[in-house]
Amino acid sequence: MRKLVQFSILLLAGNLFFTAVSAQLPKALAFGNFTYANTGGDFKNYSNYGIGYEIGGGVGLGKTMIMGSVGSIRYNIPGSTTGSLAGKGHVNVTPIKVGIRQYLLLGLFLNGNLGLATGGGESPVLYELGAGAKLGFFEIGAAYSGYKVYGYTNNAVLFKGGIAIKI
Repeated sequence: MRKLVQFSILLLAGNLFFTAVSAQLPKALAFGNFTYANTGGDFKNYSNYGIGYEIGGGVGLGKTMIMGSVGSIRYNIPGSTTGSLAGKGHVNVTPIKVGIRQYLLLGLFLNGNLGLATGGGESPVLYELGAGAKLGFFEIGAAYSGYKVYGYTNNAVLFKGGIAIKI
């Protein structure tokens, strides 16, 4: 009987040890999203939407990951626009971001990013706060992003969807 108790304790301790070790192994994530941007701020007077993509990845321990991404958003500029955006037809912005993603439960996550939004006439600082869900190999999310495009403030609401693979 004593050997059975000792074996049970050893088995339980081994299981807890290996679970704890595997929970701390580095994890990696690769993703690619399509993005729809609903413009805001001053820039809303010149563009009503943007469409683009984003690719990136992350590494981390447990439920926290350090993320990095690059993408492109093409904003529609109507022909009736005046000022510095007159006659452009569209403006391409390339967001380059780094940040943190925190997984909560059931694939839900929060993220925050900082970076640059190049190509919009300037190289301004970009910030982004968002949330989403990873459902198997798919991920959906929404974020609030802010930066300047040709001197105009763009506080865009971004809707994202795509593929995300955890390694």
